Amino acid sequence: MKNLFNICLIIISMLLLVSCVDSSGNRENNTSDYFHYSQNHESIRGGQETSFSLDKGISWYTSNNRSTGFDIWSVKTNEEVPGMVFFYATSYEQLLEEVENNRTTPFYSYMYLDNDGWNKLLDTYNEEYFEDNILLFYYKYEPYISENYVHSVIIKDNSLTLNINRFDGMCAALSSWHEFVTIKKTDIENITEFNVVVRTVSELKSSIVLSANEAYIRNIYVNGLSESDFLGLNNLKSVNVWTWGLMIDIHFNQKMSDERLNGIIEVLKSSESIRSVGYTSNTWIRVIVNDKFYDKYKDKSLMLEDLIGNEIKNSDEFMIEFKTIAPIILITLEMEEHGRNHYEAMIDQLRELNYPFINIEDLN
Repeated sequence: MKNLFNICLIIISMLLLVSCVDSSGNRENNTSDYFHYSQNHESIRGGQETSFSLDKGISWYTSNNRSTGFDIWSVKTNEEVPGMVFFYATSYEQLLEEVENNRTTPFYSYMYLDNDGWNKLLDTYNEEYFEDNILLFYYKYEPYISENYVHSVIIKDNSLTLNINRFDGMCAALSSWHEFVTIKKTDIENITEFNVVVRTVSELKSSIVLSANEAYIRNIYVNGLSESDFLGLNNLKSVNVWTWGLMIDIHFNQKMSDERLNGIIEVLKSSESIRSVGYTSNTWIRVIVNDKFYDKYKDKSLMLEDLIGNEIKNSDEFMIEFKTIAPIILITLEMEEHGRNHYEAMIDQLRELNYPFINIEDLN
């Protein structure tokens, strides 16, 4: 993936100059711990979901099915989870003891409970609360903005497991996540073991992004790619090609009035030969031209007449400035069936088919 990673860094760096974008980070890859979740599949092998509340028993849930499915990229249990505090209390006396044991953390923490926070916790979850309920306490420090949420509580034999899902993040800001989970005592009469499982998840993988082999860049710019170029590849829904724009600046021979400028912009926007219109001023305009002009762009023989004919009066007196570009192509393969198992199967098949126009190194 080294080439693709370097390409993405270039693209992201350029985009950040003009806009703020959402991004998602690289996820931990632990294939041995992987399994695919869907609403028709109990997420903890053989366990049964039990009701839980996040607001001291006002609202009850059996699971948080915020999406129809997700991919799991790593699974960590109890002490394996970094930056976490987890405990349970079945009585007020036990809560007092746990609070004293966990007032501070053995690791760097962010927005952890202070003394006022602990006192409020003790006031909220009092002796009356524990007559019918138990409390699960979960805190997680994250060095990035990586959302954590309670997915479900699973009971199997004499064991209770709190399932936490977390999304990897790349936003350079600290975050922390607190969950105070209420369970009815009548639902856990035989429970003697309490666990927490934290799963790094993502929305179901739906596509694969590849870069183009340098020897085929010109051909892809001019002719594009379609599903027919990927004969033999299973589970392929569509092929989308993104190209780094062929950018030119059109310099006017004189300062244009606003009225004339607006007329020129409308002509450019309506032209099938212009991909997009960027910066505009009364002295020059920046546009990205259609990829079919790749050859004329590279040898700087492209004329304004090739783009708009004679639609703009005296346009033969305008000057074209060719901007230096790095011809980059990203190829997105959209999958019919989504999920990490389908994603990995397509990766394996791409290696086997070894299409010459893609960078096979991206699949490593």
